[in-house]
Amino acid sequence: MSTYTLTGDDTIIINDLPLKDFADGDIATLDIPDDLIATTTGKNGNTIFALNESGKNATLTVRPLISSDTDKRLNGLIPKTENFASTILLTGSVVKQVGDGQGNISYNTYLLSGGMIRKIPGTKSSVNGDTQQAVMEYVIFFANNSRAIS
Repeated sequence: MSTYTLTGDDTIIINDLPLKDFADGDIATLDIPDDLIATTTGKNGNTIFALNESGKNATLTVRPLISSDTDKRLNGLIPKTENFASTILLTGSVVKQVGDGQGNISYNTYLLSGGMIRKIPGTKSSVNGDTQQAVMEYVIFFANNSRAIS
């Protein structure tokens, strides 16, 4: 028997505010680049397993339209270089709704904490009609992430 997966209606929230005003294509990408565990195997197959704390790190890249409400809100969350130690870290979540084709929906939820926007987003100008000049790209690092399926 075939299994079906229907996706859509994803929700991305930063500091309790849903993000909207997204561009085309991939509007957001959540990357968890590091392994959660480290292992090494020695003589006689003896294996050591260790928690790799950087495996909890995640990077969320979002692509709102330039000068949209979402762009303005995220721009206001860029860390200030003066008095950097007083920066308030970000929280967030990514919720992906998944249907099974039978009317049932499950929720894949990533909870994110200890976040900070990595850099001021760049821009581009084009005389060739490149629509990407109307898109901002924010890269947000989070120290911790967890995933739940309900």
